[in-house]
Amino acid sequence: MITALLWLSFALSLISLIAGIMNQSWKLALVSGILLLPLAFYLSGAENGLRYLMFLPAVPFILAIIYFFQTGQKAQKQKGN
Repeated sequence: MITALLWLSFALSLISLIAGIMNQSWKLALVSGILLLPLAFYLSGAENGLRYLMFLPAVPFILAIIYFFQTGQKAQKQKGN
C-alpha cells in the first residue's frame, strides 16, 4: 500500500514537473518538489547508491526559485512601462 502511494506521488510529481517546465510555473515546480519528498525520505534509508536519490527534490525546488524570480522580473518590467 505504501509503495503504491510512493509511486503515485512520483507519477504526479513528474506530471506537475513537466507541466511546470512547459509553462515556466514556479507553483507547479514547487508542487512537484513537495510530491517528491515522501519518496526522497523513503530512499534516504537505502544502504546502496539509491540513497543519493534523496536529493532529487532539489531539482524542482531550484526550478521553482528560478521561475519565481523570473516572474518577479517580468512583473517589474511591466510596471515600469
